[in-house]
Amino acid sequence: MKTAARLLKYVQSIKFVGGPHPAPKPHAAGPHPLAPEGLVPSGLNSTKSSTYHNSNPVEPQNGEFFARSELSARFRYRTIKAEEIEQVESGGAEFVF
Repeated sequence: MKTAARLLKYVQSIKFVGGPHPAPKPHAAGPHPLAPEGLVPSGLNSTKSSTYHNSNPVEPQNGEFFARSELSARFRYRTIKAEEIEQVESGGAEFVF
């Protein structure tokens, strides 16, 4: 029986339609057909390096702050107590409030 099973040819149960797909071939980068003025995408190997510099830096308006440390004490983060640190490190299951 084992020899008969070994001699039988494997028949795939899934039938794929369309056959194998060709592998994509690499091509040179060119402008997109809808790109304005034929702009070509810039890559890592381009020799032109552009650095962006904002001539109008953003300054906070009156009443706006960019960092919590600039706010008054009531809006800052509270300092973590030693008991809270121990709770977090132990998993929190040992101490009941």
